[in-house]
Amino acid sequence: MVDHHNLRSVSDADERLSKARANFFITAVCAICAIFFFCIRSFFPIAYTFLFVAVPILLALSSLTLGIAEILQQRRGVLIRVESEGIALYPFIFPFYVSSINSVFFLSCGPITLLLFLIQPNSVMSLILGFSYSFLGYTMFKMTEYRPSRIHRSPLITLGPEQLAIHPLLHDNPTRIRWDRNPQIEGFELFIVANEPHQLMHVSTRDSEDALVFDMKGMPICYWQLARLINHFVAHPEDRATLGTPQGPQLVTDILTAG
Repeated sequence: MVDHHNLRSVSDADERLSKARANFFITAVCAICAIFFFCIRSFFPIAYTFLFVAVPILLALSSLTLGIAEILQQRRGVLIRVESEGIALYPFIFPFYVSSINSVFFLSCGPITLLLFLIQPNSVMSLILGFSYSFLGYTMFKMTEYRPSRIHRSPLITLGPEQLAIHPLLHDNPTRIRWDRNPQIEGFELFIVANEPHQLMHVSTRDSEDALVFDMKGMPICYWQLARLINHFVAHPEDRATLGTPQGPQLVTDILTAG
């Protein structure tokens, strides 16, 4: 059990949740590398042009896409769907598709450099680098747990009239917490395993000493927004019935935009 005092706050978790700045930095670095090697490409075999120009361009484009996607998601606000169980918030899984595409591209680097070597057979080192990229792509693909094929297509968060449901991406079924148990976000464990960041959210209830722990990969809203929604419906039971009606999205929007 993790000591409550070792948990990070909601604001700390939100700061880690945003990756737009890091993605734009990666875009800039990869673009500079691609431009530099493109300018001196005449000194190297064609396979090196692929490895040191095409690969950085792909990384730059994928990082730029992720950064823009995150900003657009923030600006368009919370996407809310009314479903049979209440207000549904679906996970943001676009980054996992981009990661899978990158892995497949890296896997293809070995065969591509082999083909280029057959066209211009003057650098064995390019073959070694190409298949090293392929090994990297294979490792990336095998080590990540969050492949699109493994992720469910259900809501990550569901706010219903009777309960709060949280469905981590790799779980078969959601965990349902009745509102009368007074759920509350206690804090977060923030750590990195196999170069993959994790944010475990601890949720306490009044009838249990042990907190419920959820891996919140794919979180579609800020944690402060989720905390505000949970706290509101715990404190205002009269508003819960609205969650199962067409007026539910407007209520959620009003709660999030309230001063």
